[in-house]
Amino acid sequence: MEPAIRGFSAFGFAFDPFEYLDSTKDAHLQEYLIIPKAVEIALSDQPVAILAQPGGGKSALRIYTENFYKESRGIRFPVTYVPDDYSTENVFHFKGITKSLASAAFMYLASYPDLFFALSPTDKQKLKRLLLELPLGLDFNLQTLRDSRFLSDLERTLGSPAFSNLPRLDRAHHQLAHELEDESPAQSQSLDDDFALLNNVFGARSIHILVDGLDGFMETQSPQALLAWIEPLLNTLETWEKKNIYLKFFLPMDISDAPALTNVRALRAAALTWDDHLLAEVVRRRVFVASRRTFDSLDAISAPDLRNVELSLARQLGEKEKLPRQIILKCQDMLRNVIQSNRIEILPEDLFFSRESFYVTAI
Repeated sequence: MEPAIRGFSAFGFAFDPFEYLDSTKDAHLQEYLIIPKAVEIALSDQPVAILAQPGGGKSALRIYTENFYKESRGIRFPVTYVPDDYSTENVFHFKGITKSLASAAFMYLASYPDLFFALSPTDKQKLKRLLLELPLGLDFNLQTLRDSRFLSDLERTLGSPAFSNLPRLDRAHHQLAHELEDESPAQSQSLDDDFALLNNVFGARSIHILVDGLDGFMETQSPQALLAWIEPLLNTLETWEKKNIYLKFFLPMDISDAPALTNVRALRAAALTWDDHLLAEVVRRRVFVASRRTFDSLDAISAPDLRNVELSLARQLGEKEKLPRQIILKCQDMLRNVIQSNRIEILPEDLFFSRESFYVTAI
């Protein structure tokens, strides 16, 4: 067993609640995510822009929103669109959304394979046509479906969540793969046709397209370039809303005042911001889950004279550092330093521990 794992076990934790800075890798995210009131509109049936600094929780909120909709079993259908390339071509985003739609549809079928067998021949052909747009191709994904034992294997491959909690894949999934392989696809269809298909065959009453992963764009391009890039999507807001298709943007804070956003009547915007008390709650919720709900504060593993450890850590962050990623990083470094020192108790000097000193000590 690794020393760090032994140390976290000695704290009374079932796992390291500060292991992941990347929320997409954190299997426990849904259990302890803090949602500030101002951004609860991300869960609503309307077009929304959520704005935050890098590390401010956009992707965590996007994942939470995706899982929130997933609980409806497809009635409110989530589709995550994270551009993996860049092009100024007008149809670029719509091609990307089609691929994301195909991924979500494939995961829905894998979650409820018997649904496919009951469809009409025409609907089966239309679904086959959509699934040809899957990232890495339909054949690859069908082989993954055959080879996988659990839905989680497919989730990792496609980066799209399942809609059910099946314990394992079974004979119905092999039959699904076989029938999809043999099925003839329909003629090429439009994105609007694909949306309608989800309504008709999956019973989706609304579709929520979650647009994320744009912070990296801002590292090489100007805010104006980003706004121009997503303009084709902004232009569809009202048309799609009338069809119960809602775009949810998770955007860099740098463009929050841009008229291209603020002047869009159909788009409701909210800023994802953090104060010391919210950041302290981020830590407490993680501690509570990791300790199997035994205690909800780092005070429980601190020296007797230490109180409000989380709030003390949050108050040390600079104004521009008051972000979930920074408080998680601060806790991560502090606790690993305690472990490195062969202790299981946080001391007063640990509260002011610096990342640099940890690496000097470790080296």
